[in-house]
Amino acid sequence: MQILTGVYLAGVLLPCLVTALTIAREQSVRFAVGLMARQAIAAIAFSMLLAWGGSWL
Repeated sequence: MQILTGVYLAGVLLPCLVTALTIAREQSVRFAVGLMARQAIAAIAFSMLLAWGGSWL
């Protein structure tokens, strides 16, 4: 379950980083940082649910 959680978190955050760099170049750095923060919070929250749910199984 830990491997699944780690792979999920890396799979969600790394592509987001590439997209955020593109958005920062075309929009603004502040806008991109806001998007990254929201994405990171959502990904970490879901990863925690995934990890805790797996520990109950």
